[in-house]
Amino acid sequence: MTDTELWGAWRLWMAVAVVVILIAAALLVTIWLVARSILANARRALAAAEKIRESTMPIWALQTTNEVAGQLLETVQSIETKGGALVEALESHAGANGGTSRV
Repeated sequence: MTDTELWGAWRLWMAVAVVVILIAAALLVTIWLVARSILANARRALAAAEKIRESTMPIWALQTTNEVAGQLLETVQSIETKGGALVEALESHAGANGGTSRV
């Protein structure tokens, strides 16, 4: 192999190496830009999820409200039942005393 052929082969392989390095660099830059885009989108998604969580908090509070309302209803029904029994007892007592009752 002559010196000219050797320099020609060296230049060819150097050109191939430069092309490979440029392609690799372009791919790395592309991956880096896509990763930054994914990070930006993830931050936006996280902010949106936080807003959704804040907006739906009253819905979870409704469960507590419904439980308390159920307890109030049970208490009122109990009072109503006992009050009705008391009224019946007073009415029967008044009937047994000839229509007069002392309260």
